[in-house]
Amino acid sequence: MTIATHALLLPNQVDEALAAHFAALGVGTIAAYKLWCHRHGLSTELDKTPQERSEERALFASLQPSVDPAASKEHDPRRAALIGRLFNGELADEKLNDLLSRLRVERNALASDPDAQKALGRLVLHVEKYGHLLRPMPVLKRLGANRANTYIAALGQLARHHRDWLRPLEEWRPDTAKERPQFQSLSRHLLARYEVPAPMDTAWLQGHSAEAYQQQEWFKHVAGGQNLRTAGVPMKVTKRMAHIFMQMKHPHHTLLQALRIAQVEALDGDSHCSWYVAATPLGDSLENEEFWISVIHFYVNNYPMLHRTYFLPVYDYIRHQKYLPQQITQPDGTQITGPPPQPNFCMKGRSAAKLLNQVDQWHETLSGAEDVPLKTWAATGLADFRLEEYDAQLKCNLVWTIYELCTSQQLQAEGRIMGHCVFSYTDQCLASDTSIWSLRALNADAEEALEKRVLTIAVDNRQRAVTQARGKFNMALNQRERLEKRRRAGSLYVHLLRESARILRLWSDKVGLVQKGT
Repeated sequence: MTIATHALLLPNQVDEALAAHFAALGVGTIAAYKLWCHRHGLSTELDKTPQERSEERALFASLQPSVDPAASKEHDPRRAALIGRLFNGELADEKLNDLLSRLRVERNALASDPDAQKALGRLVLHVEKYGHLLRPMPVLKRLGANRANTYIAALGQLARHHRDWLRPLEEWRPDTAKERPQFQSLSRHLLARYEVPAPMDTAWLQGHSAEAYQQQEWFKHVAGGQNLRTAGVPMKVTKRMAHIFMQMKHPHHTLLQALRIAQVEALDGDSHCSWYVAATPLGDSLENEEFWISVIHFYVNNYPMLHRTYFLPVYDYIRHQKYLPQQITQPDGTQITGPPPQPNFCMKGRSAAKLLNQVDQWHETLSGAEDVPLKTWAATGLADFRLEEYDAQLKCNLVWTIYELCTSQQLQAEGRIMGHCVFSYTDQCLASDTSIWSLRALNADAEEALEKRVLTIAVDNRQRAVTQARGKFNMALNQRERLEKRRRAGSLYVHLLRESARILRLWSDKVGLVQKGT
């Protein structure tokens, strides 16, 4: 046997002790063993004492990377290495995968603060190893599908406050695999000495904006043990409101929604009333708070006789009357911008019945305006819908259809027939923000069948979500409407409206829409 052949022998062709030694060192041939010994400055002889072999195994063990039992199952050393390169200033122009691209955006957003960039790098690498927060999915439906509404972006916001971190980042370990509790644990590890209500976490999910920065300061104020009443929130915060807010644990409310809910409940509104208020644009803004608090008193004082379907229309009407400039047509046909119809509008002494009548009249004016100028817009490309089926209650075959409305005159006709203000969506449709759809039913067995309009549907085109679905007179799906509305609509229509919820769901599933405001 030649020397070259001997070097290629397998361990079991030598002796059992040496074969076991090779296995412990992870080598498969004599040649591989000799190379390993040479690289580490050891003798390449095969005939070694038990002590020498023991020392070689100890050296091999010391060279193995340590395994951290707390590390996440998603931890990927290669990904971590790329993240490290990114935050070292490399990969500035390279084409990256989605995660690294998002991280580069967050790093670049902190370009004016190099220390914050370094803090973000530490934060991301630590979370990559121990957490589950590097996924790009939106966190909160209310905030939409955008880059800011992810925990990746939230880490960038936490890094902005690195000078206020209270504890070493490296000491943080999650005690759950769920993302939301992980982020709550991380944010409180870094910034909180005291308990913080769950809705305040949405302060980190709104990107680089003045409103987000302001809300983050409220978070730190409360996290430091200070009272919400002294946080600088631009609304009157009573002791009772602050107490209710601090007890809130629902993670799906935004911070502003939570403030509205606490405000309404502090005024003795029940949980339903508080949510209906928070679901209006009042749950997204604290502008002109001195006036809008009077509207909130109106909601609380008139609920539950004030039906929930009126909360948003009342808000729309008041905002239009008090704050929105109007377009005034001149004798020559040109238009100029004038003041709002009622800039001095106030709630003092206003009766509920009279106000709701004004709201209804305004909506009828919007939906029944004469000489509507024709405006058109491109269709979204979402598929229409058609389904024929037998209705056991009506004892006839019904043809259900859903069509997109693509002109201002179609919206005007829809609103006039249905008795609501869908015509006010014209500008949103022109901007491609919203699309409007009409759900109709046809008795296929009738000799002279006419389509009955059953439901008007509003779709947020960017979020691919159904945000509104209303029947005649703003009747909602699957809700017990006021008897007055049911009488005006008729029993046949009420039956069709109830069935339309199922049809809407079938269409939504077919074209890939989620249902948010139905």
